Amino acid sequence: MMASSTTVLSNLAYLIGAVVLAILVGLGVWLRHRQPKSVDATISSFRRGLSALAPEEGGPQSRPADTPRIRATPVGLSHVRLEDSPPRVRPDAGSGDQRGGAEAG
Repeated sequence: MMASSTTVLSNLAYLIGAVVLAILVGLGVWLRHRQPKSVDATISSFRRGLSALAPEEGGPQSRPADTPRIRATPVGLSHVRLEDSPPRVRPDAGSGDQRGGAEAG
């Protein structure tokens, strides 16, 4: 049996309506969540990033005044040794041995 042209057109109208509705909803979601491109939006985004890295003193995110300030001091890595690496042997000033005073055995 052959479907009548009105049935085919009504089914096609539902399909076209669903595609148009999906496109409109997709555009609405895209417009809602797109990143702003203006210069002011870029500058404010940059300032938010800077304040996240280094908040201003006295701002709402700074530490209380009575909290002691802790400073980290850099530590030299000359004393650090990996477990698999051989120990460092320093040459003796008096011996002329180039191997650092280690004895061949």
